[in-house]
Order: sequence, then structure tokens, then C-alpha cells
Amino acid sequence: MKSIHLKFSFLMLLFAGLFIVSCSKDSSVTDEADASAYAEEAIYRTQESGNLGRLGCYELVFPVKVNFPDSTQSGELDSYEDIKTAIKEWRLDNPRTKGRPSLAYPYDVINEDGEVITITNRDEEKALREACRKNLFGNHGGPFGGGHGGGHHPKLCFKVEFPFSVMLPDSTIITLNSKEDRKTLHEAIRTYKEAHPGEKFRPELVFPVTVTMEDGTPVTVNSKEELKALKDSCN
Repeated sequence: MKSIHLKFSFLMLLFAGLFIVSCSKDSSVTDEADASAYAEEAIYRTQESGNLGRLGCYELVFPVKVNFPDSTQSGELDSYEDIKTAIKEWRLDNPRTKGRPSLAYPYDVINEDGEVITITNRDEEKALREACRKNLFGNHGGPFGGGHGGGHHPKLCFKVEFPFSVMLPDSTIITLNSKEDRKTLHEAIRTYKEAHPGEKFRPELVFPVTVTMEDGTPVTVNSKEELKALKDSCN
């Protein structure tokens, strides 16, 4: 009887030890699949919150930066795949940190009318989302299945390529030859707003512009009408 009791006690201690190790491993380690799923979910929710990409009204102007939940920030990222890789790598290094990554402000988007919109805070992001007439995210069922579009979430309709030009309401044209010139654009917009307080405006693309589709195909867009048709074709 004593032998049975000792064996039972040993088994209980062994089970407890394995349970503690398992819990410790689960809370401190994230494998590649889990990190990839976390990154995919983060991108989907980020797009949903701003109505971005194929399922929304707006396309990001790359590159962008990402803020992580531990208050660190990524470098400049030139595509959704780059965003996914950065988030995945961060998650592998920070498996226990709670929260979700988000786009760093300011970032720029382009709507189907060729207007360039700079988002500088959460309120502007919310207003942009609410102004979108589409609601395809609700029909999609998330990044992993169900609803419109199946289990794979298409992220990009098109990407505007440098160089491109933007015109302000006073006909000032700002040409962006590279990502570094976006700072010049933001400064020009701020200067115009200061000189025209209360005026609501959005800078507009100067056509033609070259965009790259999700499959890598380059397309020359010659007008607002063509841009709208291109955006509509992605839904």
C-alpha cells in the first residue's frame, strides 16, 4: 500500500512539473505559425480600422512605419509583406506583450478620386473610416476564413510608384521623386493651411501616375475616372 502511495505521489509530482513547464513554455514562446497568424490578424485589423486596401476605400502610400505595443517602432516598410515580416519578427521576440501594432502617424492614403489624405491622429483615422461608403470588411469574416473573399485576405489593390506629383488648391505642384520628398509635401500642406485657415481641401494627384497592382503589373493611370475604375475593379 505504501508502495502504491509513493508511486501515486511521484506521478502527481511529475504531472505537476510537466504542467508548470508547459505553461511556462506557452506563455513565453511563440512559434513561427503563431507569429505569422498574429501578424496577419494585425494587418487585417489595421486595414479594417482605416478602410484600407482592396476591401476599403483607400490605398496606403508606402513606405510606412509601424508602432509596436512595447512603444518601439519599425523602420520604413515598403509593402504589406514587409509589414507582416516586421510584425512577425517582433512577435517572436515579444511573445508575452499584449496589444496590437498600428500604423505610425503621419501616414498618407489615396482615395479613388486621386486625393492625397494625410492622417495625423486617431480622430482623423476614425473620420476617414466613417467617410468610406464601402463595408466589405464586415462581409469578409476576418483574415482566416468565412465571408466575402474566403480565407486569404487580399491586402492591396494598387501601389502608387515614385515619382508622382501632387497639386494644392493654389495650383502649386509638389513632385515627390522618392520617399524623402513626403516631408516636403507635408510641410507644403501645413504652410497652405496656415495661410488659408478654415479652408477644407485635399491635395490631388497630377495625372498620369504609374501604379503597381497586387500581382506586380504596372499600370499607367491617366485620369480620375481611370483611377476610380481601377479601384472598383479590385472589389
